[in-house]
Amino acid sequence: MSQTGEKRDVILRQPVEKSDEGLPIGNGRMGTLVWTAPERVEFQVNRADVFAANRGHGLDQAAPMSSGETTADYCGACARVRVALGGEVFCGEDFEQRLSMVDAEVGVFGRAVAVRCFVSAERDLLVIEVDDRRQASAGLTVELSAWGPLEVCSGGHVARWRLTERDGCALVLRSFEEGGYYCGSAVGAMVEGGSIEVVGDGGMRLAKASGGKSLIVVASAGSRSREADLTATVVDLLGEVRGRSYDELQIDHRRWWSAFWSRSEVSIASEDPAARRLEHLRDLHLYHLGSTSRGPVPPKWNGSLFVTEGDVRSWGSQYWVWTTESLYFPLYAADLIELTEPFFRMYGDQLEACRAAARQRWGVGGAFFPETNAFDGPTVLPDGAGCEFQEAYLGRKPVAALSSETKELCRFDSSLRTVAWPAAQAEGRFSWISHLVSSGCEVAIQAWWRYRYTGDVDWLGRVAYPLLRETVEFYRGLVREGADGRLHVCGTNVHEAFWGVDDGIMDLAAIRGVAPLAIRVAEMLDTDRDLRAGWRDLLERVAPYPMGCDAESQAIEGGALAEDVWSVGHLGAVCVNKLCEDVWLTPVFPFEDWTLETDDPETARIVRKLVSLAPRLKSILEGEHSNTADRTPVAVARAGLGEFLPEVLARYDAAFSPMANGMSRFEGHQAMSVEPLGIITTALQEGLLQSVSRRPGELEAIRVFAAWPRRWDASFRLLARGGFVVRSSISAGRVEFVEIESRLGGTCRVRLPWEAYRFEGQAEGEVRCRGGLVEFETRRGGRYRLAPA
Repeated sequence: MSQTGEKRDVILRQPVEKSDEGLPIGNGRMGTLVWTAPERVEFQVNRADVFAANRGHGLDQAAPMSSGETTADYCGACARVRVALGGEVFCGEDFEQRLSMVDAEVGVFGRAVAVRCFVSAERDLLVIEVDDRRQASAGLTVELSAWGPLEVCSGGHVARWRLTERDGCALVLRSFEEGGYYCGSAVGAMVEGGSIEVVGDGGMRLAKASGGKSLIVVASAGSRSREADLTATVVDLLGEVRGRSYDELQIDHRRWWSAFWSRSEVSIASEDPAARRLEHLRDLHLYHLGSTSRGPVPPKWNGSLFVTEGDVRSWGSQYWVWTTESLYFPLYAADLIELTEPFFRMYGDQLEACRAAARQRWGVGGAFFPETNAFDGPTVLPDGAGCEFQEAYLGRKPVAALSSETKELCRFDSSLRTVAWPAAQAEGRFSWISHLVSSGCEVAIQAWWRYRYTGDVDWLGRVAYPLLRETVEFYRGLVREGADGRLHVCGTNVHEAFWGVDDGIMDLAAIRGVAPLAIRVAEMLDTDRDLRAGWRDLLERVAPYPMGCDAESQAIEGGALAEDVWSVGHLGAVCVNKLCEDVWLTPVFPFEDWTLETDDPETARIVRKLVSLAPRLKSILEGEHSNTADRTPVAVARAGLGEFLPEVLARYDAAFSPMANGMSRFEGHQAMSVEPLGIITTALQEGLLQSVSRRPGELEAIRVFAAWPRRWDASFRLLARGGFVVRSSISAGRVEFVEIESRLGGTCRVRLPWEAYRFEGQAEGEVRCRGGLVEFETRRGGRYRLAPA
């Protein structure tokens, strides 16, 4: 990666060896990597709304490193596009490939040939311009192609390709059908002045004989409605832009991306390249989310809109909450909150199926969001099969005793399959994600964050509150009263790290972090008075965090890092330790049961000691590679350990062996992800700005440079909870100013970075200062400034 180009450029000085090393462009619904061979530029059109199967799929879930050959557990891929130039032009010293993140445009430069391309931010179009300046040009050909047989029938699932042409456009159509499920896609291409011919069974060729400048436009569409005329949609899209130039088509696209980059600013400086590298990673993550998260569902972490080998995608089409939610952590402070809409739309739409999952699998009310399931939620079993599965799931009958009929219904849904099928495993009914129950609260707490950043009360009632209510109700049904009179959670996983634990720290943190929010919102909306009383009882009587000195904690291998800090939980049904994540710190993030605003020195000591003992973090600091996007770097920032942050983030970056395009293959073949998954961006922004409360649901306080190394200078413009746009800068370890713009009005609280200060601006009443915390009332649109006295 070049450091000599523009600030937000990624530059490749030689052609990539593998297609997944290409450069990404997309508009949130449609995307592709751009890569080269000596004689051509290549693309694969992928869409966010294309899934070969839904939760009712009758075949197997793809194995983690599967190609999807024996299942329909794949998604996204629609067609290949190759622009061949009749000669080896992209090689040698003349070669350069450049991604401008500012303009979301890729340029490829070779021997007297230049190609530039973008995926329009406003329309589902891939626009390509070829400038062929060779004296003896061979012209160009564009191949639009499928892969594999034109029809594949697997059980009740049918996948079909069809090639056709209409109105001067070559078209590749794809469809998937199984029972009542349908999904289709269409990709069309036109070349200014080109001719069309069919190439074998799997492709269409558009040819243009002359050199000079040529415009190629590729359109796509997808739908899960059989009634949608995708061919007409694509042909109409292409017809709308016929006769327009590349530069004309780029005007609206550039305008969208200019507005995107204006939303927030981060500038950091250090004597070595480390600060610049982190700034670049933040740009890269935000660019990826702008390019992939504007569709009906979130991007898949494993390849996103950028897979390049047809339907090959390790880990398949199902979503993990852990790897999906982390993409969105940094978008709130970056003021790109509209990009979270696909995340909340998908999980909000799953709510009814998750209510059924709570009843069928756990026998309780509320909603159970499995860690892993299809885009449309967990599989809802027939009543008889659901009862039988629950008996095995809760350990009341052996998994091996499940009927073959019930097992067949559990082949695809990951949270069912990992219980029903590996019956010979030593752990029996437990697996990596089988009894992981905190995922719903992780989604719900992000919904609260979104409300606090936007102040959107309508959204709070429609989307956030149902998630909060149903996930807390699930836990209220799940807990059991012990002999000590406390409420305990038994037989669950502490994420993927420890299985079958009692009083797992992540479950207790989820209850303490989310139940107060459900109570607060119910009070705001004046609803569910009866539920509020139950939630208060849950909070008052829930078991304390397990400590390392507890005998039941020490019975779990690796579960207690020291006697005087929290442990992962107490020994439960089994003792399985995968030690893949630093789960001890989940009360800090994401559940915010302790923050820098919490006046509790003993808990602060526990948190900081746990950071120093965290095994995954220690291994990364020792130079080991990582295969999971652990959240410990965010906890480092939340704990205020600023001097430690540069080393942590640099080592974390290196642990995932990023390629020159910024992506990593740490999850496997064709499962590329960026940054990784937003954790560095989140930790970096939390080092610059925190807006957290003393206890969940209380009013937040703004802290600038809450975890920042004194040796690094920085300035930023970021969004704080309460709708406050915050600007600040630090030089030589001293904060120069704090500027606040109030979007929503209301009370603003700022933790002072100086002993004495002066206040500038017209507050709506008295400016109060107590214990280093300044508090004042703001008006919508008001601007305020604090500076050292």
